[in-house]
Amino acid sequence: MSEYRYIEFTRRDDGVATLLWNRPGVKNALLPEMTDEAGDALRRAAGDEGVRALVLSGSGDAFSAGADLKNLARPERLGRSALAGHERGRHGTARVRELLEFPKPTVGAIHGPVAGMACAWALACDVLVAGADARFHPSFVRFGFVTDCGASWLLVRRVGVAQAKRLVLTGDPVDAQEALRIGLCEEISPSGEDVERATALAARMAERPPLAVQHARRVLDFAAGATFDDAAELEAWTQGALGESEDHQEAVRAFVEKRPPRFTGS
Repeated sequence: MSEYRYIEFTRRDDGVATLLWNRPGVKNALLPEMTDEAGDALRRAAGDEGVRALVLSGSGDAFSAGADLKNLARPERLGRSALAGHERGRHGTARVRELLEFPKPTVGAIHGPVAGMACAWALACDVLVAGADARFHPSFVRFGFVTDCGASWLLVRRVGVAQAKRLVLTGDPVDAQEALRIGLCEEISPSGEDVERATALAARMAERPPLAVQHARRVLDFAAGATFDDAAELEAWTQGALGESEDHQEAVRAFVEKRPPRFTGS
């Protein structure tokens, strides 16, 4: 199903799609063309009713080493204007936003290094499964940069302001155990099994009623920055609307009849 140059995109019969960074020879270092391909795949998957959950990972022994530093070292890139840098940053942000706003559950499978701007892609996933060999490298300051592609917002939401400052201001790598401890990932798998575990988790999400899953994600994201009353009000309106859905009625009938439900997303 994949006809891309820099990524691999596949879809299974159980509704789980997989998007892999696919430059394993350079640890999946990111190029603008690479993230553009990812954006195209995400848009296709968003409109495909057969896709109910997405796994994001990297081929080979790395999630992604971040931006390709060989490109940054080119004479025409070093010392570029602030305006050019701003435009490049906006381009990367727009692609990450497509993952953040993807209307279906996303599970990141992290192994080996996840560095620089690749951190934003990982953190934009709903849930992160890290292999025991995973290493997060928020190394922006080491190269005279700040976080980009929305990584500051994503990181603070996951680990809080103080931890985010510790990670970013030192630029020190974070191993899988430390990532789990501070909330940078949700679970650890044995090395080499992160994609398998993430896919199994995504498959469980794909089994659930699609409308309920979609709106549950929206309610939880809203609640993260809302008052109790506003969050409860959105819950009430959403619950009321879902009560009219065919999937809700099918779930109740299946429970009473003691059979597996058949959800259609309607």
